[in-house]
Amino acid sequence: MKIAVIPGSLRAGSYNRRLAGIAEDLLTQKGIETDILDLKLFSAPPYDGDLESASGIPAAMTDLKQRIAATHAVVISSPEYNGGVPGMLKNVLDWTTRGGGSPWPGKVVMLMGASEGPWGTNRMQSSLRYSFSTMGAIVLPQTVTIPRASTVWDERGTLLDTDLVSRMDKVLGQLLELTKKVTGATIP
Repeated sequence: MKIAVIPGSLRAGSYNRRLAGIAEDLLTQKGIETDILDLKLFSAPPYDGDLESASGIPAAMTDLKQRIAATHAVVISSPEYNGGVPGMLKNVLDWTTRGGGSPWPGKVVMLMGASEGPWGTNRMQSSLRYSFSTMGAIVLPQTVTIPRASTVWDERGTLLDTDLVSRMDKVLGQLLELTKKVTGATIP
């Protein structure tokens, strides 16, 4: 089984990059191959049908689509911007559905996110869940959402919430089981 992990934030010290790192560590400990897809390495202009008609799909998006297609599931760790999905993440997802060969139909997706707000990333996750469902992905019902993220890590990035790893491990276990049922991939 191979799982892509996508931090939906570009900021180097973001809480969501930290969450993605925890997910990668937990999956690796279970013997799962991971592919971290850092969106800083997959830059693309804002989606524009005229640009697509004139120039095709940007090479970075073709590469991203291939790497997503080569996995059985995807974990997304995203912040919530103004109650929704960060524009950069939504733009990348839109590009991945263009040019034929969308990697999303039948792909199992797990959502998680951290935010300073009191509701974590619940509003963003419902919007992202809808987009993924429209793209044909199978979104795991269980999520990880972290409100008031600055209380979970200290200023050096040390994890203070000792329950977070076990909560995330439980949801990742559910992701692995659903992925196994949907794709037939084996869990080591």
